[in-house]
Amino acid sequence: MFEGMLNDLVTLVKKDGTVSKENIKAMVQSTKIFMEDATLPIESGDRLLRSLPSGLVDEYIVEDPGFYSGMSGMKAHFQTKVRRSGSPAAQPSTIINNIQGQNARVNINSTDNSQNIAISSDGAEVLKAIRKELENSDIEKEDARAIRRAIEEMEDAKDKGSFKDGYVNFMSAAANHVAVFGPLLGALAGLL
Repeated sequence: MFEGMLNDLVTLVKKDGTVSKENIKAMVQSTKIFMEDATLPIESGDRLLRSLPSGLVDEYIVEDPGFYSGMSGMKAHFQTKVRRSGSPAAQPSTIINNIQGQNARVNINSTDNSQNIAISSDGAEVLKAIRKELENSDIEKEDARAIRRAIEEMEDAKDKGSFKDGYVNFMSAAANHVAVFGPLLGALAGLL
């Protein structure tokens, strides 16, 4: 079928670097190499080398051997899908993920070691979560007392319209303990 078009000679090199066969008649295209030798032991990851008249060598990596059994008027052959050795295995692409909702997250081939804290925009829930973090922390008693007073001040002020003053006092008292309250600070700031 391809006899008149098989004008190239390629060498099959296995994944381990051993030369399996040389001078294989082929038709080389940018993404496919056609060969009529059905006995070739071609596997994904093997390499096909083509010597050029300039002395350079084109190297192709086999992505899909593409063996086709013979049928009436057509011999068994390979239509091997390849890529140049210097080209990336896949075309670069942009993936945009829009993730929404409380505790939303995506893990692709990874382990999730994150901690998400879902807080509604209700001020009472935010302040309750901050109080809980304070109780579970190992903050020194004097600092904890000042932070607790600031939390109480925010709780009292949220209905009176002076929440900002309580917020400023809390941030001042908790400044040395941002790691404890960090995940909650955005929700707290949202109450301003």
